[in-house]
Amino acid sequence: MTVQNKTYSDMRFDDATFCDEKLQNCRFIRCDFSGADLSESEFIDCDFYDDSQQVGCCFQRANLRESSFVRCDLTMADFKHVEAIGCEIRECKASGADFRGASFMNMITSRSYFCRAYLTKNNFSYANFQKVVLEKCELWENRWTGANILGASFRGSDLSGGEFHQIDWTTADFTFCDLTRSELGDLNIRRVSLDGVKIDIWQQAQLLERIGLIVVSSV
Repeated sequence: MTVQNKTYSDMRFDDATFCDEKLQNCRFIRCDFSGADLSESEFIDCDFYDDSQQVGCCFQRANLRESSFVRCDLTMADFKHVEAIGCEIRECKASGADFRGASFMNMITSRSYFCRAYLTKNNFSYANFQKVVLEKCELWENRWTGANILGASFRGSDLSGGEFHQIDWTTADFTFCDLTRSELGDLNIRRVSLDGVKIDIWQQAQLLERIGLIVVSSV
């Protein structure tokens, strides 16, 4: 079922569900999706931000498994403690969004798990990813300016083409990530483990210059 061009204001969807539905060009003003089942739902060109009051929608503890948000405005959205394995967020505005406690993991045993998420070409400026685990995921071409990544793990993920300004590299795990084509901000290779990280030649020169080494061409 496809829902188009509808506006919802101050509604709570805890008992209602958009499970397995497609919503396009819809607007949600100060809506609360806490605990709602949004699994396999699709939101395309939807607006979840009330610009007049500068408040986003609440998705706390919602089921976002295999859900999709494409070209949506998720500014200031509250995604705390959502179940989001397989979630797709692409080309969205999500500055200031709060992902603390969000789970993109499928637990196999108490000690083994895998992650699956597709978060690409988004604006995550000043978003909160504190302690979020996003390992071996598609996370390319995102803007991470000012994001809180304290205790987060991006181990093995594709972070290529990203913008990493005003972040504390020392607080998160970036080992084995793809950082090619990325703007690396003030990354200090003396303080951050870059074990297995993939970078470009021009990035290598920039990083070495920051610790006093000048890279020259042999040609």
